[in-house]
Amino acid sequence: MPAYWLRFFPRFIVFGLLATAVLAGCVSSLPGSRQADRLPPVSAAATGTWHPGRIVWLDLITPDAAAAMKFYGGLCGWRFKSEENYTIIFNHERPIGGILEKVPEKKEKVAAQWLATMSVPEVDAAVDWVKEQGGRVLSGPVDMARRGRGALISDPEGGRLVILKARNGDPPEKDPGIGDWLWLEDWTLNLDQAFNFYRKLGSYESSLKGKDYIVLINEGKWRAGIRRIREAAFKGRWVPAVRVENPRQMLSRVKALGGTIWLAPGESPANPDTALISDANGALLILQPWESRENGKGGKP
Repeated sequence: MPAYWLRFFPRFIVFGLLATAVLAGCVSSLPGSRQADRLPPVSAAATGTWHPGRIVWLDLITPDAAAAMKFYGGLCGWRFKSEENYTIIFNHERPIGGILEKVPEKKEKVAAQWLATMSVPEVDAAVDWVKEQGGRVLSGPVDMARRGRGALISDPEGGRLVILKARNGDPPEKDPGIGDWLWLEDWTLNLDQAFNFYRKLGSYESSLKGKDYIVLINEGKWRAGIRRIREAAFKGRWVPAVRVENPRQMLSRVKALGGTIWLAPGESPANPDTALISDANGALLILQPWESRENGKGGKP
């Protein structure tokens, strides 16, 4: 379900973001081997099935895990279970992601960000492709006892992503409920370069192309999007969307919890019911309503 509204993002809104936000990454490696072995599987139950190109997990890399839990618990109703330096995020009873606290070594403020995990058929072959295309392998490949074999990579523009062959299979596919992840997209200066890089990395079979937006498709399902941006400070940034009932009604909570509203519903004529926010530590997040196929509406899954 691609967030089409981003194609109509007002240029002055993006410029304002650049003037006030620090968007440097704050993760350069996977957790240490002991901690990596404790990372939970991406699916609560073993499925024995894999879906290349699908985003199967999201981790929030943040300098303040306690602040993150306060923000997302208050905003999305998520629950949390902490195990040493890692926190599992639950939407109702289902795990949907994690929080990893990573304090920058230097004293300057660094914004938090969401780090996506993409399912790939074979991690080592994917790593070779990353190197061939001018990307970097930041950590791994490594075998994680519960999660599977993975590596942390960056694309040619520096966008960071975990690639994973989950040990027991990817999570079951279902229409996203309220509080679930709805969509994820890469912001890039070079649309063609990003498309060529991710098309093979995620084994995408087809795509829908627009002037500034590409939808990546596999197994007949829309998996992720790539959006052309104009400002260099945003290149290589994966931004997730969470399904909510009414973004406008959440704005007062965003402010009360210390977050920032970058784009309020109604500021983009193309999609007046969607918001772009950041949490108390700067991680960007899209708040978007969506009607499921069960109700006869909504985008193609």
